Amino acid sequence: MHFIITAPTKAYIPEPRIRELLEYSGGAMLTVAAAQISARSVAMLEKVAAETGRLNLILSEDRNSTPCIEAALKEAKASKDELTLIIDARTSFADEAVPTAIKIMEDDETCGFAVPSTAKSALEMVLNMLQDPHYPPLIILRNKLLKSSNELRENLHFFALPEILLQLSVSAPPAALPPEIITSTPEHRQNPDDEQRAMDEENSILEEYQRLFFSRSFNWIPIKEITSELSLRINKVVDLFEQLKGGRIESIEEYDRSLFRYSLLAIYSGEVDSARQMLDTSFSVVGERPALMRIYKQLVMNFPIEKGPIDGPEKVSIVIPLFNQGHYLEEAVRSVLNQTYTNWEICIINDGSTDNSYEVAKELIERINDNRIRLLTQENRGKGATRNRGLNETDGEFVTTLDSDDMITPDYLASAVRMMRKNPRVGWVTPKTLVFGKDNHIAWGEEFNFLETIRACPSPSSSIVRRSALEEVGLFREDLTDREDAEFWLRFIEKGWTSVTTKEPLFLYRHACRRPGITNIFNMSSKEEITSLHPWWFRQDLTPELKERAFMEYPVYRFSDWFINWENVKKAVKSFDDRDKYLEVIEEIKSKHPAMEKPSRWQSDNDDSYLDAREKLFGVRSQKTD
Repeated sequence: MHFIITAPTKAYIPEPRIRELLEYSGGAMLTVAAAQISARSVAMLEKVAAETGRLNLILSEDRNSTPCIEAALKEAKASKDELTLIIDARTSFADEAVPTAIKIMEDDETCGFAVPSTAKSALEMVLNMLQDPHYPPLIILRNKLLKSSNELRENLHFFALPEILLQLSVSAPPAALPPEIITSTPEHRQNPDDEQRAMDEENSILEEYQRLFFSRSFNWIPIKEITSELSLRINKVVDLFEQLKGGRIESIEEYDRSLFRYSLLAIYSGEVDSARQMLDTSFSVVGERPALMRIYKQLVMNFPIEKGPIDGPEKVSIVIPLFNQGHYLEEAVRSVLNQTYTNWEICIINDGSTDNSYEVAKELIERINDNRIRLLTQENRGKGATRNRGLNETDGEFVTTLDSDDMITPDYLASAVRMMRKNPRVGWVTPKTLVFGKDNHIAWGEEFNFLETIRACPSPSSSIVRRSALEEVGLFREDLTDREDAEFWLRFIEKGWTSVTTKEPLFLYRHACRRPGITNIFNMSSKEEITSLHPWWFRQDLTPELKERAFMEYPVYRFSDWFINWENVKKAVKSFDDRDKYLEVIEEIKSKHPAMEKPSRWQSDNDDSYLDAREKLFGVRSQKTD
């Protein structure tokens, strides 16, 4: 038996536990593989290693645990032992734990590894791992299978063991150890500084192996077992939806589990449309389900509604501003490369990134080698100015700005172009949107509503825009601290343009744990800026205290009905269907409520407060533009 001891980053490892494991192993060497554990634990391990000569220490001061675990697994592959036992150093287990694990592996020579689990079958264990990365306190695995496994990905910091278990489960079924053999495992809390990195790793691993499941790479799973589980889950999902209609649900965990499994198995079985319908229905009633959003994202990105290629005379220009998010850029670019509509161009603009994002972008473009993609760079100027440069550098009949950490589904361009062709008054297409990451829900799925365009940002900045409308309306303002997209859409409706919303989710918006550039989620400055520039839609008879209340009522960019100037809204809506008459009404409304070209907090023509704000938010001082 080969022994590997692990521990999470920042963990404290008690000395008595190490001495118990040394005694338990019966004279064998113990390899301790851990990254950035406490200094006290490192000192203890070095002392015990010197005393006993039986500790092989693979430690790192860096928080990345993958190289340590990879080195330990290489030693296991090189050993003559048939089995490797991997134990969390903080875990306590019953005396019979290891003999039980060994017996299970000896009784079933087909299984690749065993972990504590309540699952009743190997298929159920795999489905559990594909929904939630499995980080068990004890693993026993077969070295013969381990030797044929690939090396772990270098960019993993926190999910090395779940990755190796998923990798092994592709080739051989797992087995369940009785959960009661584990007597205690301390809970490990994620460091807030690592939250985004851990979330990205989790998404990356699960999406990779879910795709392998869709493509039937887990070829040891009997089709009969898949069919049986799918039938069970469809009945369960129907029952859960009936509970939801009645305003009750017994267990949200069971809801998650059943709908996730149904969707995964339905896609595996070719019933993609059924899975799409179930997920769409689910998110219309129950939001914020990370596992379900992950599978929904997989579905829309990998299973287009229409098969390509689809060509058309209208070119679509995609502008991608890039600032310190090079690690996401390839996902954004690939999502354009995968479009069924083929007449497009990409203009990536590096907005003075302070990390290696520009070098990442250059390498990516060289590797893809597609003459429809080009890269520009500039000193930092901010989102509005960067988007504007890209819009000026391109010539497509339709345009969109795609943030470098977001993605579009393969159907997006084809669907948007078709919708714009049908209605010449449509200035922009609003894509129904899957928000994933820190939050998980559907956004921007409602049809165009004049009032809602005033009350809240009605569309993402990645909406596809008709260039002729853009030329009439103007580009993004470059002097706003935030929410330049909300102000952008206000100008569109003031020029009489309307929008249509896609029926299917065609845009994926990443909600980061700590979003770049946002420190005040109430967006106080941007709300003051926009309401000063478009005062005719908002009440001007309020005291400063009531105005502040209007800005503070919602943490996002949104306003309550009581803050709206209803008289002007009703006037505008009444004439909206007749564009010429509507434009006359708008000019009349504007003449009675002159806009402040700069909000009151900007004290003079030379005031640079928005540049100060961007410096504080982004860490660099943007360049002021004419």
